[in-house]
Amino acid sequence: MNSYLKMLSCFLIVTCFISCKDTRIHTAKTWKINDGWKFIQKDVPNAKEINFDDSTWTTVELPHDWSISKPFSKQNPSFSRGAWLPTGISYYRKHLDISDIGTDQKVFVHFEGAYRNAEVWFNAHYLGKRPSGYSAFEYEITKFIDRTSKNILTVKLDNSEQPGSRWYSGNGIYRDVFLKVKNSIYIPTWATYVTTPKVSKQSAILNVKSEVVNVDDKTRKLELRVSVLDTRGKEIIQDQKYIAVQGGKKYALDLDLEIKKPLLWHINDPDLYNIRLELFEKEKSIDKDSVRVGIRKMEYTVDKGFVLNDNPIKIKGVCLHHDAGPLGAAARKTSYERQIRILKEMGANAVRTAHNPFDSEFLDTCDEMGMLVMNEAFDEWEVVKKPQTFREKGNKVRIPVKYYAHLFKEWANKDLKDFILRDRNHPSIFMWSIGNEIDQMRDESGVAIAKRLMDIVHQYDNRPATCGVNGYGWGDWPHEPAVAQIDIPGYNYAKGENYDKEHRDFPNRKMIVTEHTSAQMIANRGEYYPFKSVESSLQLDLLISHTDTQKFLKNRKAYEQGMKAWIDVKNRPFVMGEFIWTGWDYLGETIPYSWPARSSSFGVVDLAGFPKDGYYYYQSQWTSSPMIHLFPHWNWQGHEGEKMHLNVFSNTQEVELFVNEVSQGRKTNDLNSTKMLTWEVVYQPGNVKVVGYNSGKMITQETLNTVGDISSLELEVTDNTEITYIEVKALDKDANFIPTANHKINFKIENAELLGVANGNNRSLEPFVASFRKLYNGKAIIILKKSNSNKPGKVIVSTDGIPEVDITF
Repeated sequence: MNSYLKMLSCFLIVTCFISCKDTRIHTAKTWKINDGWKFIQKDVPNAKEINFDDSTWTTVELPHDWSISKPFSKQNPSFSRGAWLPTGISYYRKHLDISDIGTDQKVFVHFEGAYRNAEVWFNAHYLGKRPSGYSAFEYEITKFIDRTSKNILTVKLDNSEQPGSRWYSGNGIYRDVFLKVKNSIYIPTWATYVTTPKVSKQSAILNVKSEVVNVDDKTRKLELRVSVLDTRGKEIIQDQKYIAVQGGKKYALDLDLEIKKPLLWHINDPDLYNIRLELFEKEKSIDKDSVRVGIRKMEYTVDKGFVLNDNPIKIKGVCLHHDAGPLGAAARKTSYERQIRILKEMGANAVRTAHNPFDSEFLDTCDEMGMLVMNEAFDEWEVVKKPQTFREKGNKVRIPVKYYAHLFKEWANKDLKDFILRDRNHPSIFMWSIGNEIDQMRDESGVAIAKRLMDIVHQYDNRPATCGVNGYGWGDWPHEPAVAQIDIPGYNYAKGENYDKEHRDFPNRKMIVTEHTSAQMIANRGEYYPFKSVESSLQLDLLISHTDTQKFLKNRKAYEQGMKAWIDVKNRPFVMGEFIWTGWDYLGETIPYSWPARSSSFGVVDLAGFPKDGYYYYQSQWTSSPMIHLFPHWNWQGHEGEKMHLNVFSNTQEVELFVNEVSQGRKTNDLNSTKMLTWEVVYQPGNVKVVGYNSGKMITQETLNTVGDISSLELEVTDNTEITYIEVKALDKDANFIPTANHKINFKIENAELLGVANGNNRSLEPFVASFRKLYNGKAIIILKKSNSNKPGKVIVSTDGIPEVDITF
């Protein structure tokens, strides 16, 4: 070959190497990239550079909340609202191996949530910023990939401006991160939308909408297969379309599929179907998408309230914050499964996500377990909130938070749109919420904002939206033209007469109580004062006499206000139901406590996941299986011969109390009353027993004994999927639970990582990540994750004076 031909050959080879596309068909895939992140808790501006040395940084696994394991301190600017835990700037770096990705493929990085002001770089190229710490977001990184060297993903988070929230937000990349690899023709994230426009027991229509994007420069001919898989994973329907998508264009899918004799999604039978879309080119799969749905019919009426599959259902709901107690914001799916299980055992059928988007895995869990969801987007619009915060002397101050109001004008439309698009396929969602206690709902400015947000909801989904508004009956009623923009107005802390007035004034208005006091306000689990008057025995005994604290305590009676709130809703069919504040204690918002309290005590379940007494009030009202609950305990050394009060929640018709085998009388149990059953008795060691009767026949009973000193510890694995929860209880020599035990317990662990420990005491400053914990009123919880999933894990628990005990999982 002469020199000219050699030169021409080399030129053609080089030109082809530079300009020829990779025409092979590659596999599209999505996977989590949660392991092996490098982390540091400080500002490192040059960390975004490719050759930055992060070898001295800590290696962490996502989800990761870096502040939850830190010491509590009065000097932390998050204050009691943020659980006295540190905040600030942090960086994360992830080294990615993407050498096997085709040159013609597109790559995206997807974040489910990172708190907050997330700025992202890939190979030192700035991808963007997402201020909200609760929004999911993704970026394309295709054009910045280096196929000859390492690739570095860098994330900066800044939560240094404090106080930054009304509750504990968490800090870090506290939700999953995914890498998505697509071909040049693909189904975009959140493009698929499935609705059930017609539903009956005989048949159901599934409407499937989606789109196919072609970023190639030529027309592509494809086969699009749409399949429906039943709850067992068996394909029951397949449809296919042959499509041609021009270069740079989109194809919009709109397809109806009919299912004969469908299994309907219901709170008691949450049957799910899987809708699978798959693109084929030349018989090779080039992309797929999968959406899990429930077939159900939802109706919203004035006279019957909420109707699911032709059955009226009273909403028995709880408000929740997003933290998982000792895990902070870094919850796992097991955490959600445990939470929903405990709430369903109480009789709850709905959750309000207060007051921000939750993790997708939480909604997945609600889909699977049959829990309805009011899905809430915002806690602020344009006006900054100034929540009440209590000082150590009991005086109340109001401190403005730098949360979202400063972002609302620029980001609210996008955050709300992405929120709806991400979540709209979840069958558990029965209602959206565009805000909580929004001050602008009291004046003219709320009209235009409410309409704008409602229009966004209606553009992307067909379910109604509410807005939780307070002030009804407080002499400062909301601005009616603003309220009129809402599909179903939400009522916070209203009273029965307020609902009646609204119903008279607006007889066609649908109503729901978005928030009201729980039947266990402010007190910790197992905290009792039974030798006082009936009212005082049920109230918190705070050693603070400041008028601010005392006024708060007087207005938030421990049980009565919450019980009346439910009766007001229960007996009014035109009110769909209520959500109590709260189902679960949460980190931050410690009112009326200050230091050393670092978590709330509004819930009917404590921070460790143990039910309080108020939990059983709702169980007596919200469940039909016979139940009875007696409190307080019968361990009052030093009070022998004194009069005290014993209380009962039950759903039986009559209840009889026995003290040391002597009847104290039988009482009628009126389930439409706001009074619990109470007996005044004389304390003497021994036992107390309550018996519940229906039609004169004994149905259920409970006995409490005076217990002895600690003799053993009982360990029980209660939840054990992705992570493991182990409950610890103190027992005496007769295996009776000891409700006053506060012994320090120590842990030794094999083949497991300790994720957190807790005991439910909101005033404990013990660290959440430690090899020890004090029992609080007899109980504690240990949360672990196996190091090697193929081998059993083991925890050994000990306390002074008794043999150690162990359990494998």
